[in-house]
Amino acid sequence: MNSQPAGVGRRDFLKATGLGALGALAVGGVGAGLVRGTGAAVAATTTLALAATDGYVTVPGREDDPLYIFGFIPVSPTATVDQLVTQYKGHARTSAPTLDVKQNDDIKITLTNLGLVQRPDLVDSHTVHWHGFDIPSPLNDGVPEVSVAVPIGKQLTYFYRPHREGTYMYHCHFEDVEHVQMGMTGIVFVRPLQDGTTLGGFSRFAYNDGDGSTGYHRHFAILLNEFWAEFHDGDRDIQESIPTDYDPEWFVLNGRCYPQTTLPNDDPSLPAALRIATPNPNYDGAPDYSLPNSALVQVNPGDRVLLRLANLGYQQHAMQLPGIPMHVIGQDASLLRTTAYWTNTLYIGPGEARDVLFDAPAYSALRPSGTDGRGNYNVYYFKNRDWRRLSSLGAPGPSGMMTEVRVYQNPLPAQTVVSQTYV
Repeated sequence: MNSQPAGVGRRDFLKATGLGALGALAVGGVGAGLVRGTGAAVAATTTLALAATDGYVTVPGREDDPLYIFGFIPVSPTATVDQLVTQYKGHARTSAPTLDVKQNDDIKITLTNLGLVQRPDLVDSHTVHWHGFDIPSPLNDGVPEVSVAVPIGKQLTYFYRPHREGTYMYHCHFEDVEHVQMGMTGIVFVRPLQDGTTLGGFSRFAYNDGDGSTGYHRHFAILLNEFWAEFHDGDRDIQESIPTDYDPEWFVLNGRCYPQTTLPNDDPSLPAALRIATPNPNYDGAPDYSLPNSALVQVNPGDRVLLRLANLGYQQHAMQLPGIPMHVIGQDASLLRTTAYWTNTLYIGPGEARDVLFDAPAYSALRPSGTDGRGNYNVYYFKNRDWRRLSSLGAPGPSGMMTEVRVYQNPLPAQTVVSQTYV
């Protein structure tokens, strides 16, 4: 049996949700799923579908012993439960697809619980909890004690109508200490009604600011997290883990450690050298590609860039971007209109989100630089300030919670989806 299912890939998912083709050299954003276009005055319905199951990922230092995970997978909204089980059970991915929706639209997310391959004895339900969302009814909140959880082999469609723009996160809230650590986490953001108007030279905005102060040219969604081997191995081997002993070995951005973070968003069209292959011990044949989401930031000189950051780990992180000042304009999906601030160190705690703007500097041949398929670029490092979080289980070289901001000498095309990468 092949390990990597053919099913719905990133491009198919984007096409199915109305975003269209991404172009031959552009690998689309982190599973963005929007049905309507920007600037439309009439509310529309965004229809998405996720499947929940288990799988494995490759982390530095354990390439031959992949880490057991749970995760969400973007799937076709029209597929049956049997079809999804056949294609995706046991092939989880992390981080989950970034969900891109519009303020005041109707959002429908169908969750299918496929069950677990490694642990068939574990009959956990799953939910989708939109963290920080102002929801009028607990039915769609995804907290199983006050709403509905999805048992194995069943589906549930959640309904939302977001009235507050900004950056949020989502995760499974069933046995949430376990399921969040195991990888059932992603970013969701709400684009403001102001999108599509022209203010301050911009047509895309983080918030309804009224003056264009939160406008941007490119935006990138980056989820901070940690992996603790004892939890993942314990779930795999039916062993108890004590959460208060939490001592993670891997510090990740969108599920990846540096230099994995600088590889493009995964796509079957990429050469093997640009993909992260994970052997799946439960299947023979082709590997899984279970770390789909890049944390690479590719920009042009002069671009105003929005970083949509969220932390679903269990530790606070201090992030820096040496050489480029950061302007924090939003916190937990709230515009910091009079309290926005500039910083060179961004503190973000568990369950928190930040919206951060920066202006890409001019390209200079005198700065540290590199070359890829798009040409020459200057490199700046977006990284954790704690050096202990820039290593991974003794793997050589810098690793952990770090990625690159690349400022290119030759212009990149306009960004069409969030977190778009170019090769």
